[in-house]
Amino acid sequence: MLVDWTVRQKKQVLVLLGLILVLTSSFLTYEWTQYAFGIVEVTDPERLYSRLTKTLTSLLVFLLAIRVGDAGINQADPLKLKRAFFAIFLGDLLFLMDEFNPFFDYLAVLAFLAGQVLLILRNGQGLQAYWRGSRHKLWDILLGAGILVATGALFFVTLYPSVKGTAFLYIIPVYALLLDLALWTAWMTLKVGYFPRANAWLIVIGATCFFIGDYLVGFNLSLSPSMARVTTMYLTWLFYAPAITLLALSGYRWRTEE
Repeated sequence: MLVDWTVRQKKQVLVLLGLILVLTSSFLTYEWTQYAFGIVEVTDPERLYSRLTKTLTSLLVFLLAIRVGDAGINQADPLKLKRAFFAIFLGDLLFLMDEFNPFFDYLAVLAFLAGQVLLILRNGQGLQAYWRGSRHKLWDILLGAGILVATGALFFVTLYPSVKGTAFLYIIPVYALLLDLALWTAWMTLKVGYFPRANAWLIVIGATCFFIGDYLVGFNLSLSPSMARVTTMYLTWLFYAPAITLLALSGYRWRTEE
């Protein structure tokens, strides 16, 4: 039988969520206030304060994920969640370190690739058994195809003209395919039934926000310094912060069952 959370666990989660909310509100207010008053430096729109508080927010979400422990849905899931969020936090930390050397950006991309793979493996629990027994595979395939077509259309309409002839022409599609698989796997949790319904919806919303945030990152990298690039940069964490927070919360057991 799974026992209920301890009072200490509940307090820890509330404190971490409160700190995440305060920090996220802080850097979003800081950035969008500059944007509203037209005092953004187009060539360097992300000030050090924002970069530090964003990385600290990612650290707090990582702590939220690793504190699941016996408050998880089962014994196996918390470890898989920890591994995924270690890679995600490492990616954010490496992006911060590009202040010292741009090479860290490439390492950060590799860390996020690993994080996406680990999230797919974690969110895809129960998918193999479901796939063997499902009588509705056509709808599952159509869902995947729809995600691929939509992503492909977005790529060719918004990104292709900017990345044509650059290394991003090959990097972005590979990462996009992985994102598509992660998004499809997340939405499949609603049908697979491995995760409790509340957890599955947290995964779905979190993965969808993650997809949008990462798409904005790709779009941002393809743009030259401009207000359009500033807009995509500032919009990214509007989706990314909720994404990782919801995915971390998806590891917690929200209902005790006998």
